[in-house]
Amino acid sequence: MPRLMIPRRAALQGLLAMTASSATAASQTMPHKHNERTLPANDPAFALRTLGRLQGDLSGRITYTYNPGFVFGIVTGRALAPGESGQLLYQVEGCTKRVSRVLEDGSVEERSRSWMVYCDADTGDYLQEFHNPYTDETIVVPAVRGGPAVSRLTLNGPVLPASLGLESTLLDTPPRLHWRVLGERVWISRYAASRITVANGKPRNELSMDAWVCHLSDLLDEQATHIPSTYTWTSHADWQSWLQMQDHPGSLLWRVESVVMHEQDQLPSRFRAQLERVAPGQINQPLP
Repeated sequence: MPRLMIPRRAALQGLLAMTASSATAASQTMPHKHNERTLPANDPAFALRTLGRLQGDLSGRITYTYNPGFVFGIVTGRALAPGESGQLLYQVEGCTKRVSRVLEDGSVEERSRSWMVYCDADTGDYLQEFHNPYTDETIVVPAVRGGPAVSRLTLNGPVLPASLGLESTLLDTPPRLHWRVLGERVWISRYAASRITVANGKPRNELSMDAWVCHLSDLLDEQATHIPSTYTWTSHADWQSWLQMQDHPGSLLWRVESVVMHEQDQLPSRFRAQLERVAPGQINQPLP
């Protein structure tokens, strides 16, 4: 997705997903018993293993993360009407195919490929053209965004190819999560501020927030290689380049709600059909 071009959102998702695996050394230092009052909130090894089991499957089994969501335009400081200062621009629908393996040094290599398509804000129909309400122009919509990625995670933070040009508060620091527990329910969250230099040399900024809701019993089951959860990703970011907004004031607000599945045929049939149209055969290809 020739020369590998990883869009800003795919690069950031790859960075976040890199903290989705665990080294053997991490599991060896993980306490054997926890409860809602003693979760080791500041233990990077526990955070690392938890992320691995939430976002993927540490057994090495391939997973498919289904990522539908909404993208809003936000323009502030201009005294606009509510429907103009914040408005739904389009929907998105995506998938990440992922597999991880533990390396001899205890780090985790993750191989993935992601795809994202754009949908009409109201009907959800797949878009070929988009009328930009800010510029009053109709523009061609990218058929599919995303691409392959390979990354490695250590207890000192993820290791990324320097060619991505990505800076982030997640780099060069051990993984850390925020926890809230109420009975059997656990809320887990984290945030990251990032900047990436895109092809035209202009940097783009983004503040992203991850949030999972899972069961405490699943979290504390150290034999489980995957933790079922409800996942949401919220991001405040610069305009996407294809919108041709140039220096127009404002930004985008993304809201994606995801689920991790183990079988490809669990993806919606409508989405699988669209993916075959815009990226024929790719989902069945081996990971990079």
